[in-house]
Amino acid sequence: MRLAALALVLATSPAYADGFYYSQSYGISSARGDGAAPLGESLQLRIAFGWRVGAFTFGPLLGANMAVERDNAYFGFVGGDPVMGDSDLKMYGFDARYHGAITDHLVMYVRGGPRYASGLGDLDGYSGFGIGGGTGVQLTGRVRALGFLFAPAFFLKKGPLVTASVFLDESVEWYQLSKSNMPGLSMPLVGTAVGIAAGSHF
Repeated sequence: MRLAALALVLATSPAYADGFYYSQSYGISSARGDGAAPLGESLQLRIAFGWRVGAFTFGPLLGANMAVERDNAYFGFVGGDPVMGDSDLKMYGFDARYHGAITDHLVMYVRGGPRYASGLGDLDGYSGFGIGGGTGVQLTGRVRALGFLFAPAFFLKKGPLVTASVFLDESVEWYQLSKSNMPGLSMPLVGTAVGIAAGSHF
C-alpha cells in the first residue's frame, strides 16, 4: 500500500536534485555457474547510501542474498540460518550511478562498482571480490515525510517534505570466491528488485 501511494504522489509532485539519499530494495536473485547448487534462488536485500551531484550518484551499499528456507527463523524467514545444503551470501560494495531523465519525474539509470562477498551455510568460509552493475527506472518527486510511517499522510498538505522515489532495478553481479584448501567458485548472480529511496534532495 505504501509503495502504491508513494508512486501515485510522485507522479504529480516536483522533483529536485543533489544531496544525500538512502535507499532499500527487495527482490529475487538467481545464482549461475558454480553458485547454482550452493546458493540457487535467493531473496535479494539491498541498502544504499550516498550523494547525488547533477546526473551522478556515488555511495556505499550492503546487502544479502538469503536462502528462502531457514532454520530457527522468526515467522519462517526473519533471521535464522539457511537450511542444510543452502547458503546465504553477504555483500559490501560501492556504486556509481548515472541518471538520464525521460520526463520531469521519470528517470532511467545505469550503475556499477566493486563488490566484496562472504558466504554462510554451504558457502561458509568462502569469500572474495567481484563486480556488479545494473539498470533501472525510477519515479521521483517531493512527498510528505510522514507518509513513510502512515501511507495516507503522503496526500496531506502539511508536514516536512523529502525527495523520494520508487524504482525497479535489474542487476548482474559476478564474484570469484575462494576458501582455504577448497576449489574456487566463479559465481554470477542475476537479480530483479523493487525499492524506495528518500533523502534531502536527489
